[in-house]
Amino acid sequence: MKIYSGTYGNDTLESNSLTANLLKFPEISSTLVRQYPQYSVAYMVDGLGRFAKKEKLIGDHKFQWPVLGRTNRPSTCTGTFSGTGAGHTAITFETEENYLNPNDIVRLKDKSQGVIIGLPTQTAGGYTYTMKLQDPTQVGNATVNTAVAFATGATVGKIGTLFAERSERGYESKVFPDWYVNYVGISRKADSLSGSALTDVTWIENNGSKLWYFTQERICRDEFMREREYNDWYGISTMDENGNPTIFDEDGRPLIGGDGILRQIDSANIDTYNGVLTAKRLTNFMAMLGLSTGKKGTHWFVYTGTAGKVAFHEAMVDYAVPGGNLVYNAQTGKEMALGADFVTYFALGYKMTVVHTPMFDDPNIHTDIDAASGYPKESFRMVFINADVVDGESNIERLVKGAEGFNRSFTVKYIPGMINPFEKGAVQSMIASNSRDAFSVEYLTECGLIIRNTLSCGMLVFA
Repeated sequence: MKIYSGTYGNDTLESNSLTANLLKFPEISSTLVRQYPQYSVAYMVDGLGRFAKKEKLIGDHKFQWPVLGRTNRPSTCTGTFSGTGAGHTAITFETEENYLNPNDIVRLKDKSQGVIIGLPTQTAGGYTYTMKLQDPTQVGNATVNTAVAFATGATVGKIGTLFAERSERGYESKVFPDWYVNYVGISRKADSLSGSALTDVTWIENNGSKLWYFTQERICRDEFMREREYNDWYGISTMDENGNPTIFDEDGRPLIGGDGILRQIDSANIDTYNGVLTAKRLTNFMAMLGLSTGKKGTHWFVYTGTAGKVAFHEAMVDYAVPGGNLVYNAQTGKEMALGADFVTYFALGYKMTVVHTPMFDDPNIHTDIDAASGYPKESFRMVFINADVVDGESNIERLVKGAEGFNRSFTVKYIPGMINPFEKGAVQSMIASNSRDAFSVEYLTECGLIIRNTLSCGMLVFA
């Protein structure tokens, strides 16, 4: 991409205006967003074209998606049971969920294993199953430690199935997902440009195409992008549990907004650190996230401020050069470059890549300063986002309001006053939209964020 300054003139037509083309081809907004690598969410989502296609709005603003996580969820014991399994006798136990099927092999908390016999019966506390113990002695001596295996809250996990010859059927495993509800919200920004602002334009050249916009307009767009980025991270839903708005403007209109990234994953995998990291600490945290997903080869993008970058760098230096004992041969009279820029760390078949997020460094927003380092405490935050793409769907996407080809992901329009930026020469309109000796530019977006599996994400925050 090439960006350079120019002058408003014969080449600056409505047909090659960035604003006009954003209306006709909303997809080029991704090219525009790539000018802002400091805005990490916009760069990752909009810049890479990660827009939700499957989810549809429920009403005007609400949307939801399933958070499935692992498909083999455990069953939770209620504390009601009978029998110990001695002498190959049957055991019955009650669980809250109806996840198990006949012929399932289950593993209990005391490490015993057994086979479910027959369908469950619905009882007062949930569902009661009958089980026969898999006895390693084969003579009926094995029993279950019932106080451990069937205690209230103990879990029962399925590890396989065991069927007889000429069995008649298998069974479905239905694990219904949790549902996350979010809302699209509207963000706006505006600016006025005087007649003198007509002279200076900026050109964007990409893949042989050239588009222009008014240079002064960039100030407005910079603020729009910055505010949208903050909302992507820190947005909090303004809707109650029944989907009703809780905040209204002075004219009584509801102000509808959804949860940003931090709110969506704040109940997933959260841990703290004191500003000092080690490779072992990062390895353990990735392992914990891996347990939550059950997947191999996951790649996490780790969004953090300057303090988090420093902590990661120092951890990698200590890991790569233990004790600082680096051996090198100095060549007299030669300039030397020494060091490494650590960005990615591999461990356990996983991968993490650090991405600087300046939003976490802003001392005007984050006023709680760590006295030891001088950084805002928020600058230490490390947000692990699984951005893997599975079956064409990214784990993080943006849902945009729009229909019939009209996309409100990045809407820009000019409003002419006494000045119309597209009137040239002797052809002047007698009609103006308002009496101001200027024209206005308006930026608008109506969208919301989706993290499909919040359990695959997590955060390390400063303690």
